[in-house]
Amino acid sequence: MKYIKSYILFFLMVFAVTGCTTDDLKDDVNGLKDRVTLIEEQVKLLNDNLAVIAYILDPQNKTISEVKNVTDNGEVTQKKIVLSDGTELTLTIGKPGTINEPEVTVGEDKMWYINGEPTGVIAIGEPGKNGEGYPEFRVQDGDWQVRFGDGEWKPVTGGENVADGSLGDQFFVKAEVVDDNFVVTMTDGTVHTLPIVADLACAIDKTDITLDAEGFWVIEKGARVEVPVKITGENPQVTYPQGWRATLSELETADDKGNNYKLYIYAPAAAIKTMNTRAAANNTSDITVQVQKGSLWAVDKIKVKTPKELNTNEERYNDGQTIRVGGLEITRELYGDVKAVPADGKLTEGGVYFISESGKRLTYSLGISGVESLVILPNTEEVSDIKLIITSQIYFTNTLAFQNVNLNNSIENQYPLRAKGTVGKITLDNCKVNNLSIGKGLMILDVASTDHLVSFEMRNSEIKIEQSGAGMNIMFNMDCDLLTFENNIVYYSGDVPKTQEYANHMTNFKVFSGQNKIIKELIMNSNTFVDVESTGTSGVTGLVWASSIGKVTFNKNLYWQSYPATQFIKPAPITTTVLLRGIPKKEDYVAEGSSNYGYNGNATMKTFQLCFGSERPATMTELIVVKDMFVTFDKSTGTFIPKDEYKAYGAQR
Repeated sequence: MKYIKSYILFFLMVFAVTGCTTDDLKDDVNGLKDRVTLIEEQVKLLNDNLAVIAYILDPQNKTISEVKNVTDNGEVTQKKIVLSDGTELTLTIGKPGTINEPEVTVGEDKMWYINGEPTGVIAIGEPGKNGEGYPEFRVQDGDWQVRFGDGEWKPVTGGENVADGSLGDQFFVKAEVVDDNFVVTMTDGTVHTLPIVADLACAIDKTDITLDAEGFWVIEKGARVEVPVKITGENPQVTYPQGWRATLSELETADDKGNNYKLYIYAPAAAIKTMNTRAAANNTSDITVQVQKGSLWAVDKIKVKTPKELNTNEERYNDGQTIRVGGLEITRELYGDVKAVPADGKLTEGGVYFISESGKRLTYSLGISGVESLVILPNTEEVSDIKLIITSQIYFTNTLAFQNVNLNNSIENQYPLRAKGTVGKITLDNCKVNNLSIGKGLMILDVASTDHLVSFEMRNSEIKIEQSGAGMNIMFNMDCDLLTFENNIVYYSGDVPKTQEYANHMTNFKVFSGQNKIIKELIMNSNTFVDVESTGTSGVTGLVWASSIGKVTFNKNLYWQSYPATQFIKPAPITTTVLLRGIPKKEDYVAEGSSNYGYNGNATMKTFQLCFGSERPATMTELIVVKDMFVTFDKSTGTFIPKDEYKAYGAQR
């Protein structure tokens, strides 16, 4: 928005509800009879003419390139004013109308007044307060509202219950082209003569540039960027802030928009300490392109800056930036202000916590009241081994997101995580999960028949199972839109004796257990599974067991069984271990799967299959059984390093 300089007389700012009578505006534009449409047209007319007045009072080195007439049934009703930077303004000339517009004036204190009420925004002598500029109006729910620049819309005092009437203009008596000038006569009799310079133009093409909320083009340090410019005239020049560099280069051929120059901008490689001079202070952000013809200049500008020096996640979060945890976006707008980390580590509420101390110990014991969201993230990359002791189930309705966190379950015979509702999301990144209960596992819904999980994502993490037995589920009895399980290590840490008895194994292990539940999309890539056996006492199931899996991607997984159990409770051996069960039997099913390897320590007694029965689509290759797999196999540290021929598969550490 533009501002009004001090050399403008105050009386030019007085916009009365009535004005001179002319025949330049038709009584009924295009036959508008509908009240709402008429008022919308009046709002547009008011704002368009205010923009013209702002240009007249403060051209800011932009010249008029062209003035075009807009006619209605042969009668000129508007002027289209094209400026040298490509901006187009619309001026409507006409007689006074009867729609009750706000009265806008400038007081002796140089502030804008609307219907006699001060706005606190300076109109004359300096830019509008906080860069807010001149007023813009709208009608909302039948009442006038005003804002300055991109500020907040506020009600106009005395602007309630906008009445319909006739469309009108209160600012201009006449606007015409006289020789090479555009001559505008105001309602108070003041005449402004503005030169028309058809072959003087300067316009930076900002079409493909994304500006931040403050109107800056944010350019990475040390980067070079380019932007097209349309220049017509003599002696083109470019100026730039201290520490930056910018050059203009003329093109051999103009592009389809008429841009005939390239502006190259070089951002500083390091932070710039601005010299304490008036010249430097006035040019800390503007890159200005200008061109002249005789004594006239056309100018266009673009504001630039490098990203802020923000060194912590908390600083970036408070700055409005997005913190990404896997595929989840964490922003202040979505999750609110940062919560202070209690000195004793006892969490008393949900929210977003940034941890600055490696090894920090937190405890959760909120009970069934639960939280909407709980986000625990390291404040910097160096922070690791954050400990979360879970002493009561974490009930949540929206989001759980943990990064660099060791989840230690201290609840016996319970799932530590419990989702309520239908928008739940869980993301675990670079986490360790310990002490899950046999017969339970990690995650369950509060009400399986009604609750729902939007996404479960686990990446770069480790699940250590220290107890032998039957039955453990990462996710149990839930519908899930997207299940992502990538680059994880899951292992039973005990010895596996060469026996058919199941008691010394971790059997009936499931990443997903929901034989009556649906997964819309499953992504499982580059995981290492050691001595967690999907087969259980109920028969042949699957590492992932659902009633239906809508889409599946299953690549580069390693599945190791030192000595799979076969006897279980049944007298007859169960001779097949399956990884996926629930894939629809149809030819057009969307599936991808390859380079999955398995090791079977009692291959003569048990076989492996990627998919249950005949479910495997043609686009997925069968699990490849090999005789060996790891060069390092250490359950005490959870270290499983594949041999060279398999190093591209399994969890990458």
